Amino acid sequence: MNRIRIIGTAIFKRNGFFSIDQIIGSTKIVRGYCRGVLALLCQEGIIRQIKKSRKEHIPGRHPTYAMIYRVIDRKKLIARIAPRRFKNTIQDRMWFIIWSKFKNNGSFNLHDLTVLAGATKNTARWYLQVLRRAGYILPSRKAGPGVEWQLTGKFGPERPYLDRSRRIKRDTKTRRKTKTHPGRFLKVAC
Repeated sequence: MNRIRIIGTAIFKRNGFFSIDQIIGSTKIVRGYCRGVLALLCQEGIIRQIKKSRKEHIPGRHPTYAMIYRVIDRKKLIARIAPRRFKNTIQDRMWFIIWSKFKNNGSFNLHDLTVLAGATKNTARWYLQVLRRAGYILPSRKAGPGVEWQLTGKFGPERPYLDRSRRIKRDTKTRRKTKTHPGRFLKVAC
């Protein structure tokens, strides 16, 4: 997650007014970068900067001001921190090929994605792997050259947006150990 999203979510969690020190405390991001992001959000009209005089005013010196901020438009803030989705990417084209081939033939393969979508083999393999991990597709037989893939449910032409930040965690403690055939040991012992 980039820093603008981190600061934006910290602002979104605050109700009412907030200061830069509160944002720094919750995000642990450097003051200069926080100040720059807050200035950017002020320019976009998402938040407003308010000057508030501090309580400890020393006579003979100029009064000091604390910068307090307030969210003006929560909908713009939500739209600003949401991940952006672009149209007509290579993934959109690959998904459309997957959907149309599955609708017509019932299955598709890697060759369809590389030829019809114009993707490289590595990109197509990566996309198939992501879709398989998410549970959208299943192979018709064991993996290898010429494997046919099938969709697991009823999907439309709109591509599913997968969360790439979540990785599949493999638990090393509960991994199955492969069992050996008992006849192998009997032959050796005889």
